[in-house]
Amino acid sequence: MGIADVYRQINKQIEKNQQTYHGDRERWHILREVLNWIGQPDRHLKIIHVVGTDGKGSTGAMTAAALHGAGYRIGHFSSPAILDDRDMIQLNGVAIRETDFISSYRRILRALEKHGGQVNTLTKFEWWTLIALDYFYHHEVQFAIVEAGLAGLCDATNAIEAPLIVAFTKIDLDYEANDTDRISEITQDKAGAIKPGAVVINYPGQAREVTKLLQERTVAVGASWYDGEKPSITIIRSTPTGLVLNVDHYKQLQLPLTGSYQVKNLAIVLEIVRVLRKRGTRIPVADLAQALANMKVRGRMEYDAKNNILYDGAHNPSEIENLVTSLHAWHLEAKPVYVLGLMKDKNWRDILEQILPDTDQVIAVKPDTPQGMSADELAAKIVMQSNVNVEIADDPEAAINLARRIRKDTKRLIVVTGSFYTLRAIHAGGFTLNE
Repeated sequence: MGIADVYRQINKQIEKNQQTYHGDRERWHILREVLNWIGQPDRHLKIIHVVGTDGKGSTGAMTAAALHGAGYRIGHFSSPAILDDRDMIQLNGVAIRETDFISSYRRILRALEKHGGQVNTLTKFEWWTLIALDYFYHHEVQFAIVEAGLAGLCDATNAIEAPLIVAFTKIDLDYEANDTDRISEITQDKAGAIKPGAVVINYPGQAREVTKLLQERTVAVGASWYDGEKPSITIIRSTPTGLVLNVDHYKQLQLPLTGSYQVKNLAIVLEIVRVLRKRGTRIPVADLAQALANMKVRGRMEYDAKNNILYDGAHNPSEIENLVTSLHAWHLEAKPVYVLGLMKDKNWRDILEQILPDTDQVIAVKPDTPQGMSADELAAKIVMQSNVNVEIADDPEAAINLARRIRKDTKRLIVVTGSFYTLRAIHAGGFTLNE
């Protein structure tokens, strides 16, 4: 059996346990024990922990690009992947090799079995979190950017014991089950990522009550709240291909990320850079600007100019609002065609309320995951809420053909969105995301 076959076999075994343990605040203790058994890799890493509801991917990617552009060896863990699960773990922008994945997996499994555990002791996300930390340690990365999943006390990444920086992106409602929860409860859960000695950086424009709770947690555990100079960022131009910005004294900064909301995520990254510079990390302004200008974030407001297709993994009402706002700013000549696939556990009502007024055509498709809502169910919900024309795609190839037929001989933009798993499904069916 070849290396690729071994990797696929292991990943298939890991995927059997898709349980996420919502609300189980004891899970991170299990992860902490496993980390101790394999030599506490997280204790040997300079970790920048990115936590929040929206914007983790862009913030993590910009941070990784900024540090790698300055010449540092960077590990980056993010989820979910779009094309290959190995994309979740990257070293200097390159996905973990199958051989390295297997080595880390076997090292962790031996430790588990020695203490009475087995493969299904851990969920898929827990496995990937542990493999990432083990891999980064054994490959001696100088900084590790780790994006939280569910975040806070219930998240596997909460097992990280001593992060250097905890950076909070926007905290908001995400899962439909949270609609009746107060935002303070969600914040208190995510605040569990704050550990003693860490520097805490907060999203600019964070809700007041959220900021207050994060500050209280910071003081309670002996962390430090970043209260330094805030970057001044002005949007000069916004197009489907990206933003042109004035940042402090730097003029005409090119950022190949679309959407004005990215300015706030960039502000977080610049504050991370300032904290690191104060601690002796050399990050020249010119290197930073060049690194940001050349970065790519697959599946996050990713525009394919050749085919006039926008791919965006927006999966909750806040992210969908950002998407729709960006489309308005581009002054499109015609309403976009949406290829839409949603997750069962997301707040589909609010998502549809954002999308449906701004389109007259939706193609419903099922995301590439068992947790994806069926195309039939999504179409029924759309019909109940609007007069928008909706067609059902039985498979990704059908969605592609429908989208191309609908916008034939027109300049209509096709927007593929609703989940990263929707993008994965569409890619599997023939649409090619930019390399």
